[in-house]
Amino acid sequence: MRSARLGTLLVAAFCLGSFAVSAQDAPPMQSSFSALIAKDYEIKTVTVVPLEVAKRATESVRTDTVIVTLQNKQSVAVCYLAFANWAFMNKTSLDTPTLCEVREGAAAEPQATSNPPPPGTTP
Repeated sequence: MRSARLGTLLVAAFCLGSFAVSAQDAPPMQSSFSALIAKDYEIKTVTVVPLEVAKRATESVRTDTVIVTLQNKQSVAVCYLAFANWAFMNKTSLDTPTLCEVREGAAAEPQATSNPPPPGTTP
């Protein structure tokens, strides 16, 4: 299953790209799906990647893959698992501590003070 995770790295990069996370931030963390749900993460998307597509990234994939994205405030997590493990909510799989990659987002930067409107215009 680890190779399936690597194979879907591009999708994860796209999902994580929408959050302002710099290279100097803390290294990536891993967590189980169950632990994230217990920490009030919300499921944002569930994407099924067909075997034929997953094999384009890595030949070692043997089943359809499911990518689950979760969010809690400024933190985002991406979990990769076999379709059957998701469909049957396989507890052993969902409790695996390395199932999900977690990124802490940067705090929102304070808004700059707005410039007054140009003279002769109505705000």
